[in-house]
Amino acid sequence: MEAVENSRLNKFHYKLLAILGTVWAFIAVNTIAASFVIALLKKEPAFQGSLAKLGSLGSAALFGMLFGAWLFGYLADRIGRKKTLILAVSTFSLASIVSAFSKNLDQLILLRFIVGLGLGGSLPVASSYFAEFMPKSVRGAMISILESFWAIGTIIIGVVALLVKADWRSILLFGGAVVLILPILATLPESPRFLLVTGRVREAEEIVRKVFGASVRLEVPKTTGRASVLDLWRKYSRTTLMLTIVWFSIAFAYYGFFIWLPKFLSATLEITVFKSFQYFIITAVAQLPGYWSAAYLLERIGRKKTLSYYLLLSGLAGIGFYLAANSGSETYIMASAIAFSFFNLGAWGAIYAYTPELYPTEVRGTGTGWAGAMARIGGGTAPILAGKIMEVSGAALAVLVIAVVAIIGALDVLALGRETKGTELS
Repeated sequence: MEAVENSRLNKFHYKLLAILGTVWAFIAVNTIAASFVIALLKKEPAFQGSLAKLGSLGSAALFGMLFGAWLFGYLADRIGRKKTLILAVSTFSLASIVSAFSKNLDQLILLRFIVGLGLGGSLPVASSYFAEFMPKSVRGAMISILESFWAIGTIIIGVVALLVKADWRSILLFGGAVVLILPILATLPESPRFLLVTGRVREAEEIVRKVFGASVRLEVPKTTGRASVLDLWRKYSRTTLMLTIVWFSIAFAYYGFFIWLPKFLSATLEITVFKSFQYFIITAVAQLPGYWSAAYLLERIGRKKTLSYYLLLSGLAGIGFYLAANSGSETYIMASAIAFSFFNLGAWGAIYAYTPELYPTEVRGTGTGWAGAMARIGGGTAPILAGKIMEVSGAALAVLVIAVVAIIGALDVLALGRETKGTELS
């Protein structure tokens, strides 16, 4: 695939970035919506519950993402990246619209689980699909830029929450608006790498010619075959172990912190929930330079160092939040929250660039799906655990636990990771 690896960025690459970036932003919208919905449900008697049960509302989509990552990751290696992505986006957009009409908390939790199925499938499939079209010279940076649309989605949902005067049903309806992009997704080509490993050589050659303007003769790789989760552990055990730990850690830190961030801020700063929404948007804005700086460093110091350093620094920022919360200083609390947001989301940009490069094409969808599933276990556990800790010991200790898990993930990458900067996708 030298025509792809050695290509220059062209109009197609930027079109793909815009389309998948929009999908990515709405994945963030639907994920982060839970943090606003949880804070607003106290106004309605039919949706009352303990902090732990409200935390399970935040976790419902994340546990759905666990199964969605496995299911759609598997499908991506069998029916193709494009078809699987369309199916996953359809699932979460339509389920989000239906969830806006929930009549009680249990019904809402179930529908959020279904939303999560589509969200969990969209993330690894979109990142693998995007990576397989990117030239090696800028692949890491471009994937990090794609991931930065998460911050844009986070900012958008925060603004929407303020504009609709904190009506949680309108927030969920907005999350389903991404259904409008499905006809545009349908116009995109299938990944030529997927076509090649499934023996569809002529189709792969035609797409390479149209997208990259290169006439090539391709051959089916000798490694063609169906991959399974067992193959991840039999053939790529060190890589899979490293990714299992770091994806669990980064998601535990992110979802544990951001699902509860309005509550953390209102509790430690003693401000209204509405005011905490405004502060939430400030921390979300800090995510953009986090992504962009990581995108720069990915092509300078490499994937392994960027991911481990940013994850470590996000953990240290979490410890700073714990210390600041105990001191009661608004300046230090916000500074540490902004620092956590900057470094944690920079780490997300790095991990999405890093993961697809660690597996060959025939197992890439399955491998990234497995990694995404581990993230959902971490992300699904964190809001419930943080809710229980807050009920017993307050918000500060919950953030400290989150910080420690982030640091464990950083040490895991340093110990088990390998560098992939400048390598071709096998």
